[in-house]
Formats: sequence, C-alpha cells, structure tokens
Amino acid sequence: MSHHLDSPASRRDSRLNVTDLYVFDGDSGTVFAMVTNTSLAGDARTPGFHPEGRYEFRIHPALVPVEQVVYRFCFGAPDPAGTQRYTVHRIVGEDAANDSATGQQVAEGTTGTPTEAPGLRAWAGESADPFYLDLGHLGHLLDGLQNHHEIDLGDWTPGQAKSTFTGSRVNTIVLEVPTSDEVLTDGRHVGVWAATKLATDAGGWHQTNRTAIPMMWPIFHALGGDDGSPEYLRDTVGQPADDRDTIGPRIAEIVAAAAAPSGVADPEVYGRKVAEQLTPDLLPYRIGSPAGFTFAEFNGRALSDNAPEVMYGLVTNSARETGLKAVDAAETRQDKFPYIVPSA
Repeated sequence: MSHHLDSPASRRDSRLNVTDLYVFDGDSGTVFAMVTNTSLAGDARTPGFHPEGRYEFRIHPALVPVEQVVYRFCFGAPDPAGTQRYTVHRIVGEDAANDSATGQQVAEGTTGTPTEAPGLRAWAGESADPFYLDLGHLGHLLDGLQNHHEIDLGDWTPGQAKSTFTGSRVNTIVLEVPTSDEVLTDGRHVGVWAATKLATDAGGWHQTNRTAIPMMWPIFHALGGDDGSPEYLRDTVGQPADDRDTIGPRIAEIVAAAAAPSGVADPEVYGRKVAEQLTPDLLPYRIGSPAGFTFAEFNGRALSDNAPEVMYGLVTNSARETGLKAVDAAETRQDKFPYIVPSA
C-alpha cells in the first residue's frame, strides 16, 4: 500500500481510497490492477465500492502529457448480500480528459465474479492485499526524510521486520486488455495512473485520490503527517502534467538532504535528477514486456515487487533493506486471472 486514507474525502469514505496501482503482463494481455478500501481503516471502513464514485485507469500512450485512454468502472448499490453490479466504459482521444464524456460501455459484471467481454476481461471485489511493508520501519524513514536529518532506525532491524499488511483485506479492480488493442499495442510505451472520483452536488466530479508510482504519497506528500495542507490538497486533485512544477521542487529538496550522507558528489544535482525521474507521477510500462519495479528500471509493477525497498534506495542513494521478501506475501497472489486472491 503506497498510501492510505490520503485525502479528507477518502478519510470520510474509505471506499474512495485508492492505495496502489499494478501494471504487468498477464496470460492474455496487459493487466491493470487498482487497490482500494483497506481493512486497515478499521471502523472507518465501509465495505464495497462507492455507488456514487468512479474508479478509473488513466493511460498515456507514448507518455504524452494528457491521458488518451480511460477505463472507468462504476458500481451500483450493494444488494443484501453485499454484491454490486458494475459497468466498464472506455473513453479515448480528447474525451479521455473530459469528466463529462461517457465513451463506450465495453463490459458489465458483478463483484466477486470474473467477467469476460469482447476484447477484455475484468474482476472486482474483496481480496487479500498483495502489498507488504513494516509500517514501523517506514515511520523511522519518514521522520528522517521529511525532517531533513539522519535516519535513525532505533532498535529496528531487518531481521525483526513483519508486514503490517498480513491478513488485511482490500477491494481490488482488475482489468486485462489484450495486446491486440488498437492503442495498447505490443511494444508500446505507456504511462498509467489510477484515480477515484466522487459526484458533487453541483453535478460535476471531484477527484478524491490518485496514485501511480508507489510510495510517492507517504514520502513526498503527507509531510509530517499533515494531509490537510493546501499543497497536499492541491496534489490530491492535481494532474500528472503539472507534477514537475508542483511536486518536483519538494522531491528534489527531500532527496538532496537524504542522499547527502551517502557521499554523492552533488546532492542538489542528485535531488533534481530523482525529481525528474519521479515526475510526472505516471507508472511507465512497455506493453507485452515482463513487468518489474526495480533498482534498474521502472517498467510497470508486478504484484510481487518490493517497491518500498526500491524507493528507499533511490531517495537515499543507499541500500535500505525492508527485511521482507516477495515470498512473505506469496499467499496474496496467483498465476491465473484475476492474479490477486479473492477473499473467501
């Protein structure tokens, strides 16, 4: 989980809280997986998906500044058993950035059941959370990173790491699009982000959360735990095309301070370089290739990737073990569609 309960709107309704995005090659095409509504919200959690919200995969072919393809999931009210009907619309071209555009309905289904439609398949429902991280470790790192002082792990060691997310449940949306798609063709580079939106009283749509590159939000947005600042709220409703100007300077400053103890020749230059790599906040992926969010390359994100360890190393310019491995969350994923493990 790259962040949770990010914005005031998502804190009020956990169903709108998008926590992670995964993009990888499945057995019949490109898989987009959006994780929402963590059980770690506790009593604040409302089961299911918001019937007045939108859940969107927003895709930038060739990493263009503005999205050109959107897959939008909309859910109906739950029945007495908690099951929800949903529709999937595809919006392309200039309409993709227009909230009033409806596009073409390409699928419909029921939560908890795989849906096969011409040219794609979908699944939505409650599942195990594939993310793994010790939040105690993260707390130590954030204190050093965001307050610009040396990171002190206290008595924490990698050997004692335990994933806070073991046993947690989330709502997950999985979409698989074949590489024969006219836009998402084999070999093409794309940038992807996920967003949730809520209908407003005025008749429009308010963006409540967004995510793409993992760990961006806890490290660079919720500074000092303050997720009510004007900057934070701006970033929540912002667009990737604006990130380099709005978030970039903050990233460069935090990274420069964090990397200085590593002995890097020029921390400020390194900070700017990392800021350029992380903005715009889009998860890059080459269609049809093995996904991997690694030290060597950001190329989508597989369910097993240790994204926190990669981001910690990038930000500090040094090795930062999380003490956890992919095997520690092996029970949360599977090789066949929908790739995550549905709740019993």
